[in-house]
Order: sequence, then C-alpha cells, then structure tokens
Amino acid sequence: MLERESAKDPLQTAVHRRLTELTRSVENAGDERAIELARGEIPALAEALRAVLAGHGSDARGRCPRCRRGFFRRRVTPCRAYLAAQLALGEPVPATTPRRRHRRAAV
Repeated sequence: MLERESAKDPLQTAVHRRLTELTRSVENAGDERAIELARGEIPALAEALRAVLAGHGSDARGRCPRCRRGFFRRRVTPCRAYLAAQLALGEPVPATTPRRRHRRAAV
C-alpha cells in the first residue's frame, strides 16, 4: 500500500512544498529579507488565491456554481472556497439569513 504522501497528486505535493518553503523562509529570515520576501511573494499568493476563487461566487439565485451539494442541490453562498479564504485571512464571516426549507404537502 502506498503512503499518503506518495499517493497525492504531484502537483498538490509541489504546491504544499512551496508554501512550506515560503513559510520557513519568512520565519528564519532577518527583517530586510522578510520584507523582500513579502514584497515578492504576497502579490503572487494573492493572485493565486484570486485564480482559485475565480470560478466561485454567487449566481443570480445566490448559489455558487462550483460548490455543488448532491445531484440537484447547490450550496447557498458563501461558498466553501470563499468561506475558507475569509476564515484563513482572519476576517469575520458576515452573518447570513437562514433559508427556510419548504415541506411538500402530504398526499
């Protein structure tokens, strides 16, 4: 049986490795080097996040076209990608009004 790390997609492994390298570089860098890294890498990371989120968002009915739930059901925004990004960025999640589910009449 393959180990979990080797069973991953090589692209996924490479992305996680790069993120780990960036984190360690900033943690171990002096002030000037950390500033250089921030100036060079923060715009690239922000653009990467924008690219990931590009296919997400709400349609005319307030549903994310990418975050499907079940065969005919779709999640109501905020979609999972935007919610994860907002939580990771340390921003408070705006309150949403719960939608009421309509029950079908008994026949």
